[in-house]
Amino acid sequence: MSSYSEGQIHQLADAFEAEAFTSAELTTLGQNRDEVLTSLRLVMRGLAKIVRECFKLACDKPFSPAEFIGQDWTVWKGPADGNGFQGEEDRDAREDNLPVIDWEKVLLETHLQGEETLVHGEEKHKRAIASGNIQLGGKAFLSLWEDYQANRENSVLEKLRRKGVTRIYFFGLRLRDPFGDRCVLCLYVGGSEWFWSYHWLNSQWDARFPSASLASN
Repeated sequence: MSSYSEGQIHQLADAFEAEAFTSAELTTLGQNRDEVLTSLRLVMRGLAKIVRECFKLACDKPFSPAEFIGQDWTVWKGPADGNGFQGEEDRDAREDNLPVIDWEKVLLETHLQGEETLVHGEEKHKRAIASGNIQLGGKAFLSLWEDYQANRENSVLEKLRRKGVTRIYFFGLRLRDPFGDRCVLCLYVGGSEWFWSYHWLNSQWDARFPSASLASN
């Protein structure tokens, strides 16, 4: 029989409700998984502190396709049905106004609609633009990758992986490969590590291919 009063139980339940705890989280507490209750008691007794992980990264270094990927890689210029050499750079220039990105606030969007399981890359691109969100591109990609190279287990990418993120695509910068195809950058988990790559827009995309953006408010 519990030694706690009914009032105490109700008070605790009300507090969980107010903080929007999920049923799964209550089960984790009730079963003391990973000694979460033990740790909580240490905090309450002043014997430990909760240190919130930081997901913020500076986003101030420009990305050069030729330097990072290789010769003859460029930023796509002009319309999607052009040759990629003439016109303005096909990128979301609003990324330049983001000195710091908080990756806890980043949206990972598939742009699938209704019961769709696939969307063509160029259509996904159009839907991304239509959303009005800031599409993250080369600068965001580079900041994540360099942070991972420097900090590994303590990097933002590893913190995101612990939250279930294993792939990130960057629709804010459209690239032209040496063969004239349109591509976007990506970061993905392979085994126990993160890797970088690129993916062609002239292909089908499914729910495994979320692109990163920020609300434009």
